[in-house]
Amino acid sequence: MAPELYDEDYTELIDIYSFGMCVLEMVTLELPYSECDNVVKIYKKVISGVRPKAMDKVKDPEVKKFIEKCLAQPRVRPSASELLQDPFFNDINDDDENDDEEYTSNNFWHA
Repeated sequence: MAPELYDEDYTELIDIYSFGMCVLEMVTLELPYSECDNVVKIYKKVISGVRPKAMDKVKDPEVKKFIEKCLAQPRVRPSASELLQDPFFNDINDDDENDDEEYTSNNFWHA
């Protein structure tokens, strides 16, 4: 959960935070904050801005930077339309010549 959700002062940018956590999980195959053994510990880390230990497993600097943008403080967190302009998405090509290629063969999603 985005930290601002606990304060009940939030916007649609909480979805960007959640998306960043989903990307982190897909890249590392690890649940964010899995190092915590209860919800209270997760809460304390989230509201204090401590990132999940899974971030240490992200080796690709571009992927890490993208996730960090998603997890940034709300005042600097990008909107969905801004995020779509991020260089992170430059490797995704949806033209017809790549229709037969499986996305799983792309190193894009691997840490």
